[in-house]
Amino acid sequence: MHRLEDLVQIGEAAKIRGVSIDTLRRWERSGKLKAEKTEGGHRRYRVADLLKVDNQNLRHTVIYGRVSTPDKKEDLARQIGVLELYCQQHGWGSVYTLKDIGSGLNYRKRGLLKLIDLLQRNEVERLLITDKDRLLRFGSELIFALCENNGAEITILNKPAEQEPEQELVEDVLAVITVMSARLYGKRSRRNLKAMQAMHECAEKLIDSQD
Repeated sequence: MHRLEDLVQIGEAAKIRGVSIDTLRRWERSGKLKAEKTEGGHRRYRVADLLKVDNQNLRHTVIYGRVSTPDKKEDLARQIGVLELYCQQHGWGSVYTLKDIGSGLNYRKRGLLKLIDLLQRNEVERLLITDKDRLLRFGSELIFALCENNGAEITILNKPAEQEPEQELVEDVLAVITVMSARLYGKRSRRNLKAMQAMHECAEKLIDSQD
């Protein structure tokens, strides 16, 4: 536990304030945050300054990125980079970065749970994502409702085109089939493999019906 008078390095300062190191450096250049230098010329930040003990309300711009599997880490880095640049262009200072690697059907991802926690504590000024389904495949409206109830803005960079209800339903069904197939494949019993084959056939029919 840090005391208010403690001086910390930039990496620890970024964790305390919930922003990136680049954001801290930008704050320092703009005069928003003051750094103290050690005898060896190293920067140190006072905890009291980081926490803004002048009673300002601590609310963040939260950026959230997600990919489904570890082999898509480059895409995750691209998402975060795009979101950070957007924040910089709009002058949004206190940026809290959250990211997950996991299925959009998983409601217990660490980053998503942290977002919900921040919303419940009324510490989110705005939520910024690249696409709606980066939050959840189903149920993102629940997160948006939490934002609305806590006065947090929502910005989605890539807003999808209007979909016909049938097309949206097909996409949702295909997502469920994909997840169920993966679970059945892990058990590999004859009955499960037959069920998986039946689901694949169903998926193919759904895709064909959209052509």
